[in-house]
Amino acid sequence: MTITRKSVGLTVFLILLLGLLAACAAPAATETGAMAEEEAEEEMAAEPTEPWYDEADVMSDHIHVCTDSPPKYGGEVVVAGAAGAMTGSNWFIFSARDDYLFSQLIDRDTDAVSIHPDVATSWEVSADGLTYTFNLRDDVRFHDGEQLTAEDVKYSLEMFFHPDTGASHGRTSGLDQLVGAAEFEAGEADEITGIKVLDDYTVELNLVAPRGSVLLNMASFNIWPKHLLEGTAFADLGETEYAVRNPVGSGPFTMGDFEPDQFYILEANEDYYAGRPYLDQIIFRIGLTGATAYAALENGEIHMAGRVTATEYERYKDDPSIVLLGDKIAGGLTVFPNQNRPLWQDVRIRQALLYSLDREAMAEAYYGDLAEVLHLRLTNPEFVSPNIATYPYDPDKARALLEEAGWDSDLVLDFITYYQDDQSKRIHAAIQQYWNDVGIQVELIYLDGPAWVDRVLENDDFHLAYACCGWFNPDQLRLSLGCDRGWPAGRNAGHYCNEEFDQLSEDAMSEPDPQKRKEMLHRATEIITEEAGEIPIFWPRRYSAFSADVCNNIYRQLDEPFAERYPVNWYLAGE
Repeated sequence: MTITRKSVGLTVFLILLLGLLAACAAPAATETGAMAEEEAEEEMAAEPTEPWYDEADVMSDHIHVCTDSPPKYGGEVVVAGAAGAMTGSNWFIFSARDDYLFSQLIDRDTDAVSIHPDVATSWEVSADGLTYTFNLRDDVRFHDGEQLTAEDVKYSLEMFFHPDTGASHGRTSGLDQLVGAAEFEAGEADEITGIKVLDDYTVELNLVAPRGSVLLNMASFNIWPKHLLEGTAFADLGETEYAVRNPVGSGPFTMGDFEPDQFYILEANEDYYAGRPYLDQIIFRIGLTGATAYAALENGEIHMAGRVTATEYERYKDDPSIVLLGDKIAGGLTVFPNQNRPLWQDVRIRQALLYSLDREAMAEAYYGDLAEVLHLRLTNPEFVSPNIATYPYDPDKARALLEEAGWDSDLVLDFITYYQDDQSKRIHAAIQQYWNDVGIQVELIYLDGPAWVDRVLENDDFHLAYACCGWFNPDQLRLSLGCDRGWPAGRNAGHYCNEEFDQLSEDAMSEPDPQKRKEMLHRATEIITEEAGEIPIFWPRRYSAFSADVCNNIYRQLDEPFAERYPVNWYLAGE
């Protein structure tokens, strides 16, 4: 069970309130026994008649419930925030799925598949799969009091599609089949004609071809206020007040005080359509990371310290005051050989990269219980063939493949990454040594994130690149690995290209028969693994450390960069 609304909690409080009112109205008792009996009856009346949590959630890895503390209002939660928080265009690029300040049309449960309403109360899909009609609530208001309408939905979708905003959602999702989307992205049209506003509370999406994952994609973008942003050039949106200092959404919290490089505060939205959140405030301490954040969590200064390494995981896993929430991420850490270079177009050499790595040993040594070997960046088991190639450690086979391919062992090639923490550096050194043992020499080059993007994605200036992550949505096989999906049209960093793979994964996106779709995707996953189109390394479990006092806390990584948190439901334990 995923608790996404507060109806159960409100029921508890109504029961408590009725019990107290009944007690106040009761006649005074004169006998000691009668008084004791009355007090016992009052105590029983104050107990919830039904639990506020699902027993199945108690042992969950991604939901923390408080079995001794029913929901209550008030208090603040302090969160360790990244150093880059609230700078530039972050709210447009990195908060495409933000559930603190923004609403979405529809929302995903923590099972990553089930859909429930958010701003949309209902939706219909035409028999041919080409038309989606969403009916909106008429009681949703932005934080400035203005009504949210279908015009805001249309504007927000076009904002994500427009290349000048820097947001990548439109170019890497199944919504690329919207009528007029290609023309809009190319600057040949002023709007996406496939998005139609039928009235204030009805929006229609029209597709060129059916897409099975439209609903999943619609649950992954924020609705922004058109009335505040229209008239500003798309290229300038990231520098507006609404991106840098005062993002305005319609979600459960509103933007409060903000001190650059220090903190920002989110305030409870008293007018949130689904009901006021339990917490009064969420305070983000900007730049509080690593050991400093963990110390602050242990001292009770903050409630959420962020992602833990294997060391902190072992330290905290048996600590009753700290909760570790998380799970396997969508996809994982992968090496991308640049197949625009002739050197990496030989499948034997790419296969040798995999056979030469003892990924099992590295996972155990550097992650312990927090990772396993990754074989494919698509991690939805329904759509991954059981017959994919998996490449066990076999250095002799790697050497034989290299010799057969005429490999020049004197070459020294760049190996570029943006992961610069100590654990990652040890992993990179191990990879470097394994490859060196079979005659592949690499030079490790560390860059910050923007420099990595510039060199690898923008300028195609690399041989091997190491990065994260993957997907649960099978459409991303085509949308991120297709021949035509190099940056910025997609994230095919290694420029893998196979026309049969493209056709299968393309056809699967519009195939209405579930079994046929699965068969197409199974064959596509077999092709890319047989060809070692990418070099998957680890599939990590990401856990974050939280105070056990934060109840109804949900954290699950569904797809990069989106995680489900549902802060509207957080509350603090207490008497």
